[in-house]
Amino acid sequence: MRSRVQPKNASLITSEPIMSNFEDLSVPIWKAVRNPMTIDEFIEDQRQYVNAFGLGVLRAFSSRLVGKLNGTNANRHPGLADSVHIIVQVLQSPAARRATDPLPAWLAEIAFAAGYLLKGFDLIPDHFMEIGLADDALILRRAIERNQTDLHVCLGECIEYAVGKRS
Repeated sequence: MRSRVQPKNASLITSEPIMSNFEDLSVPIWKAVRNPMTIDEFIEDQRQYVNAFGLGVLRAFSSRLVGKLNGTNANRHPGLADSVHIIVQVLQSPAARRATDPLPAWLAEIAFAAGYLLKGFDLIPDHFMEIGLADDALILRRAIERNQTDLHVCLGECIEYAVGKRS
């Protein structure tokens, strides 16, 4: 009986941009399809695939982000809970509701991060206990860090919008 050897870089077949063949996950550099890529470059690359329709779909599924968070031990992933709540607020914001193509870069990056969290099979598949959400937490946190100024404007607008609705 011959043993089956698993390839080191198994690829996923998707209709989305290639996000397989990742080796040696580290904070500063990820190797995507044999090309070194920083987390920032990865986020910048992937944001181009987000459009207003996709943003609307993510908004409709924003409760799944909270559901996924509630189904995990968020304490193992620093910043994950806060990041999810910020991203849900942004997806539900007036700015996201009235967004049209092409999306502003900051909104496309936040939407990419939301979509990334919803994927079960990404850089580190979510079913791997303890580490499955490490990449998700890192991407969410970094997308938020990269877009602090725009998020403050958006979330301030959300607060003003919510207060205005109560009056």
